[in-house]
Amino acid sequence: MAIPAPASPFESLVIAIISQQLSVKAAATIHKRLVEMLDMDVSPNNMLQHALEDFRSVGVSRQKGSYLLDLAKHFNDSPEIYNALESRSDEDIIAQLTAVKGIGVWTAQMFLMFNLLREDVFPVDDLGIRNGMIKLYDLPKETSKKELMSLAEKWAPHRTVACRYVWQWYGA
Repeated sequence: MAIPAPASPFESLVIAIISQQLSVKAAATIHKRLVEMLDMDVSPNNMLQHALEDFRSVGVSRQKGSYLLDLAKHFNDSPEIYNALESRSDEDIIAQLTAVKGIGVWTAQMFLMFNLLREDVFPVDDLGIRNGMIKLYDLPKETSKKELMSLAEKWAPHRTVACRYVWQWYGA
């Protein structure tokens, strides 16, 4: 199975924010409407030309609209950081992205794995990974994140690949 080419970093993060706590179908519908509202130009500068109510008109919640505007502001105000994410360390990228409202560590890790195609990311906060590892290793349900991180050390430097196998095997 080929990995699809990642979208631009900015648009990938826009999609991640829109998708939070929504079904895939609902997120896709809202994203399509947003892209149309932006006249196919999903860029920080274009997004900043719109008011929060414009986002609301295409189905983006007020909170997510504020997150999207904060994301656009970060990319617009600090292009030297956000336009060169691929050259930064995983830790630095996580720090930069979690400075944006609405982006947490898990979202930043998914960005590392699926947009920047980093090979050694272990998202211990992912429920599918935790439950998959507990089942795979026949561990007690109360196994700590620290214990799971220790087990995943043997997967380095290919923890991303191992996680993809765990997700596939577990059905997450």
